[in-house]
Amino acid sequence: MLRFRLDSLLFLRRNAKFLGLPLNSLRNSPIMTAMKSIVFLYAGFSSGHAFDILFSSQSACGRALAWAKTVPGAAGVVVAAVPGTEGRVREALDACGLQGAELVVQPAWTTAQLLAQLAASAAGARADCAVYAAADCPFLDAGLTAELLGAHERYLAEYSFADGYPAGLAPEVIATGTLAILAELAAGSQKAAGDAPVAEGCIFNVIKGDINSFEIETVIAPEDFRMLRLSFCCTSKAGSLACARLFELARGQGAADALSLSRLAARSAGVQRTVPAFYNIQIAANCTSAALYNPYPALYKEKNGVLPFAAGNPQPADMGRKDFRSVLEAAAALSGTAVIGLGSFTEPLAVQGIEAYVQDVLSFPGLSVLIETDGSLVTEALADSIAAVARQAPPRTNGMDAVTWIVAVDAVSEETYRAVHALPPELGAEGQGTSLAGAVQALGVLAARFPGAVYPQFVRMNRNEHELEQFYRLYHDAASVSGGKLIIQKYDSFCGLLPDEKPADLSPLGRQACWHLKRDMCVLPDGSVPLCREYVLDAPVGNVLKEPLADVWERGRDVLVRQLDTQYDEKCRKCDEYYTFNF
Repeated sequence: MLRFRLDSLLFLRRNAKFLGLPLNSLRNSPIMTAMKSIVFLYAGFSSGHAFDILFSSQSACGRALAWAKTVPGAAGVVVAAVPGTEGRVREALDACGLQGAELVVQPAWTTAQLLAQLAASAAGARADCAVYAAADCPFLDAGLTAELLGAHERYLAEYSFADGYPAGLAPEVIATGTLAILAELAAGSQKAAGDAPVAEGCIFNVIKGDINSFEIETVIAPEDFRMLRLSFCCTSKAGSLACARLFELARGQGAADALSLSRLAARSAGVQRTVPAFYNIQIAANCTSAALYNPYPALYKEKNGVLPFAAGNPQPADMGRKDFRSVLEAAAALSGTAVIGLGSFTEPLAVQGIEAYVQDVLSFPGLSVLIETDGSLVTEALADSIAAVARQAPPRTNGMDAVTWIVAVDAVSEETYRAVHALPPELGAEGQGTSLAGAVQALGVLAARFPGAVYPQFVRMNRNEHELEQFYRLYHDAASVSGGKLIIQKYDSFCGLLPDEKPADLSPLGRQACWHLKRDMCVLPDGSVPLCREYVLDAPVGNVLKEPLADVWERGRDVLVRQLDTQYDEKCRKCDEYYTFNF
């Protein structure tokens, strides 16, 4: 019987109608034969925990290599590495008995370089396809891999992946001919995606630039685990902790396949809540204005007897640099990588010497900065100063820009802006210095110095909903001042603390455990930590300037345990922020 290569079958599929062939006949045609593949593992990590012994006597890389030996029809194994990981990979290959594997070493890997090497390796082995995964994934499932390969062959696919499972449980399968096309795209029309460092989803980022040109197939999970946003890769401390904890749970319960592991993770607070990914540190006690969606000014006045932007405020209470540095050191030690927000409820640019605070964050390569501002204090000199700090900082290891900006725009007309940012009469008349024109001007100043890292934000409210579409059209355009970047934020009443200004209910039909409990920590200027941002100034679970940050973080775990068991306290029942997330 004639043996057809996959490229020939793809030609038949794409031209089935023209040739008068029913597609189903191709799917079940006797010309189908078992595919020849290569397994390609990426181990070019500049950081991470791929080689840590976290799984009894094995590392994530060792387990990934053991999986590679089980892939049906594999003609060989190729591992991509960098000089810093080459020795560790060779040791892992020897330990797994894969001395015949090919090791390709480059100083660094972009997505374009990865695709070019994938295409060359698959073509050199005369393989029909490449089975690609990261070498820091300890739970790659042999059964799910075989199912993917079967679907890829059966439906004459060019790219196949598993959908609905957490990341790290299944590889991607790419036809050899398609790899050559993707390599060309990554070097040409999709150069922005091609120049990006290799990361989770980087191959699909190239595909989706011309997605209708490719035959894509999926193996869909029996249950949808996407809302958990879990990734079982040891790229970060959070990921390695989740993997190590899942491994211990799985050993105790005999779970090994992708579905069993996913179900186990869905019930585990320890797997879902590892270390914070976002620290919202409020360094400033004072505001420059008060938007209607900000409860802080009224609560501050209630607690301190004066507005936080009043002239001669007797309680400035900003977080000093010494305390801020102390919190950063603890955060970096606990999380490894994280985003440090400097806004929360107030204006971070009101703090004297804000550049030094940014510099403190960026002295830790695993941390990056998020600055939320109304734009009223943005000047060219200040933006230049912070941009210089960002340029001098070492590269980030968390995959983020060194500094990201969010500017509260909230409107298209000055009239609507003032309706959203006007102070309620009972708070007095201070703080009226902000304007839409000022916010838009700030966008331009920042975007010129931080291209691709500046986001105009629109908080949807009844007061401004009529301008939402115009706002979207204005800033979504790639030619806009923000380069097409924007944020549409839902309105938060803080569990009924503020009037209901929500124009639409976007909450899921089924309640789920809170994202913010899993990933966020809020720190007030005095170091106190509310259980979550919804408590604003109340209900602290500890103080990170007086006790270990890790101990304070751990106190939120029991609340998540109860939520996973569908038990919610009074405030959580009123809250609809549980399905939103930051980082």
